[in-house]
Amino acid sequence: MVELRDYQNRAIEKLREVFRSGKRRPVMVLPTGAGKSIVFGQIISNILERGNAVLWIVHRRNLVKQMQDVLMDHFGIDAGIIMAGIESDTNQPVQLCTIQTFIRRMDLSLFGENRFLVDADVVLIDEAQHSVSRSYEKVIKYYKDKIIIGCSATPSRLDGRGLGEVYDSIVDVAGVKELTEMGHLSPARYFVPNKIDLNGVKTVMGDYAVKGLDGKVNRTKLIGDIVQNWLRLAGNRKTLVYAVNVKHSKAICQEFQKAGVNAEHLDARSSDEDREDVFRRMENGETTVITNVGLYTEGLDLPAAACVVIARPTKSMGLYRQMAGRGLRPYPGKSDVIILDHGNVVETHGLVDWETIWSLDGTKQAWSKPKREKTVALVKCRACNYVFMGGSVCPLCGTEVKGFGKKILTVEAELEELDAKNMKHDTVIDKRRYLGMLKHFVNDRGYSHKMINAKYRARYDCWPHHTISDVEPIKPDQAFLNLMKYDMIKYRKEKEKEDKFARGRMLAESYSAGVSPG
Repeated sequence: MVELRDYQNRAIEKLREVFRSGKRRPVMVLPTGAGKSIVFGQIISNILERGNAVLWIVHRRNLVKQMQDVLMDHFGIDAGIIMAGIESDTNQPVQLCTIQTFIRRMDLSLFGENRFLVDADVVLIDEAQHSVSRSYEKVIKYYKDKIIIGCSATPSRLDGRGLGEVYDSIVDVAGVKELTEMGHLSPARYFVPNKIDLNGVKTVMGDYAVKGLDGKVNRTKLIGDIVQNWLRLAGNRKTLVYAVNVKHSKAICQEFQKAGVNAEHLDARSSDEDREDVFRRMENGETTVITNVGLYTEGLDLPAAACVVIARPTKSMGLYRQMAGRGLRPYPGKSDVIILDHGNVVETHGLVDWETIWSLDGTKQAWSKPKREKTVALVKCRACNYVFMGGSVCPLCGTEVKGFGKKILTVEAELEELDAKNMKHDTVIDKRRYLGMLKHFVNDRGYSHKMINAKYRARYDCWPHHTISDVEPIKPDQAFLNLMKYDMIKYRKEKEKEDKFARGRMLAESYSAGVSPG
């Protein structure tokens, strides 16, 4: 039997309190990485002890297999599966199903006895934000007299409203900040390299219309900016990129590949086998970047991802948290996750670990932030670029930031733009390592040795100090090589601008002198 964490036990106890109060349709709020499957497994085990039957519903096939393994491996429960292509054992008191298959098989009742209609006492709905869709509406209506328990990291409709038409209470016991402080989630650092002008983009169902966004974000400049900033900031981290549509995702993927980064694209047409192959290649290091179109905002367990690139704007707090949450799971050797925001979402929704108050009210926005009496200042550590609230010592690296930490003013949890500065407060060891890799890089490619001092000064705003100038060449790591790629791309673009300006000036001078340009 698995031993539950303290907040997981609190969640189950609070669920009992809800039922004792007479409520029958609670929705449980558990952030990504909180161990939702284990909590559900314990709930199912408790239900079985009382002699009751359970129906567990999800909207993705891979989640069914994950839950089946959790129930067997941790609770010794053998569950039946109702899903296309799988032999169903409907005699088991626990049935796991996908919503797509279950609603199709509900219609079989028109032809007589339907063995797939589970006589469940309790219905569990994973990713409960989908509960208001037509498919779930049909199931919920059938089990209207039964207990229904939902679970979601973001309990809100697609249009941002609450889920009150399905659920009658909220069970919320632990937020992202608490789980991060306990070590169950990785801390996040935020960078906002580029802002997008969203004027003129229409809103559909409470969020930006994809068709309108396409013209804003699928431009060479913005796509190039994504790759350039990744090369500069991500250090070759395994990365998930969220794009607006297939065209946008493929364009970003191609730009990564042009820069020598192993990148792959996935979309709705990718088979389950293709997806698993890509995930496996990322796990073993063959693939560094996966670009996609929102396929994996839910149910994706890829803890090796240490960078999330949000390349699409959204007004939905739920979608933002789902995307950012994919990088929060801890992993060996992973100290934090970097969020590169190319969609203005951090400015719109704030930090992922800020407290959120959820509401079931279906007539208004499902979330709100605690009111603050005065403006709150975030402090950004220039040593590690971590953004945190208050204090003079960085909680991530321990650097004292008083005197040089940049304050970012926020009002009611809304951010101003976060900028990404270079790391001029590296330790002596960091500087020696950088200088050593510079020497190796220049020697290996036969460049002029003047380049060593020039690049060092560009990074640290000073010449190499005599105490570190004796460092021997060090073979560059991938993060260093990415920085060099970034510098080369930046130099090439600046040179193109200079040449274009020079040609324009020559042309203007020719006209003013009365000389034909032809």
